[in-house]
Amino acid sequence: MEAESQFRKLLGELMVEKGLITSSQLRDALREQGRSQEKLGRILVEMGYVSELEMFRAVSEQFGLPFPPRFLTFFHREPGKPTPPDAFALGRTRASP
Repeated sequence: MEAESQFRKLLGELMVEKGLITSSQLRDALREQGRSQEKLGRILVEMGYVSELEMFRAVSEQFGLPFPPRFLTFFHREPGKPTPPDAFALGRTRASP
């Protein structure tokens, strides 16, 4: 696992490569991170440089995870489409009667 993390791209680098932010925006966010000690993704969203969805997508790519995660597909399904039968499989959410 440690060797794997050594080769993982940094979130800021990935976002610049994808064209989501500029190098200048990354520098601004990194300066703010040094001051506030907040997570870079949170700072980028708070500064208005990326949306939460763009940040989640980049983090998913950074860690090699599928996007969108299953829980997002339920909440962002198209209007008029039925709820998938396994939407509540985790048992953390209950449908209202």
